[in-house]
Amino acid sequence: MFQWMLTAVWLMTSPVHAQESVAVDTATQAVTLKTHNARANRVLNQALSNPTYWNDAWSKDYSNELYEVIRLKPFEGGYVPMIEGESDTDIPHEVVSDIIYLQNTKIPKHMSGAVAVVNLGSGHDSVVGEDYEDSYYYLDFGIFYSTYSQRMYRKYDAASKRTVLWFETLTPEMAGPENWASYEQQIEKVNQSVDKRWAFNAVIPFGEVFGMFIVSPGETRTSKVTFITKLSFGADAGWIAKMGSQMPSVIRSGLKSGYNACVAIAKIEKKKRAGA
Repeated sequence: MFQWMLTAVWLMTSPVHAQESVAVDTATQAVTLKTHNARANRVLNQALSNPTYWNDAWSKDYSNELYEVIRLKPFEGGYVPMIEGESDTDIPHEVVSDIIYLQNTKIPKHMSGAVAVVNLGSGHDSVVGEDYEDSYYYLDFGIFYSTYSQRMYRKYDAASKRTVLWFETLTPEMAGPENWASYEQQIEKVNQSVDKRWAFNAVIPFGEVFGMFIVSPGETRTSKVTFITKLSFGADAGWIAKMGSQMPSVIRSGLKSGYNACVAIAKIEKKKRAGA
């Protein structure tokens, strides 16, 4: 069975049932996101600001878990998945925001399927108008591996008391020739260091990645995290990758595991800062 890490849960799957109406608190929306990818720009801003965005989504509520709801919205023959929750403890807003933005390299310690996550570099994106963190992911899907690079941005909105951390596929054009040459060296080092189960296991790059985390005040806990994303393979990925990406059990398992991993990292960071 496939093992999917945090990013792999963004794959498309089939809904079990449709929910007529889903209320999402976007009344305080005051943040407008900008990306290099026009589709990402459109989808993310709609999900962030449109209160009816999830009306046609499959939805399931959970109790006695770190998360409260999972939703799957139909989108261009696939789905945009979402998971939301407040965990089981009070974690300060800034801790949650920082671990998402700066500590993604710790994901492999808490989630099977994440072989390696490395930070490639950071800087300021003049097109988006925000600082960024660039990362590379190497994932284990059980019968094949997959990779991708992403750029993440972060913005805090005082009016809504929310931090939005959004990301998109990192391209050579975005990085620039000099940075990309350095990134390629780091990526190749990671690729060479991976001890694959079988020497001839395929490594299939993702075609498109974008999404966002929304950190907001919780109703019962200090912080609530909403994770929304879209991730898909390219046209030449092959039927195995595409079929696997449409399995309902895969996306649900991945969403849960990814969310739990982030909570584990946040708890460790909270304890560390309290000790300091």
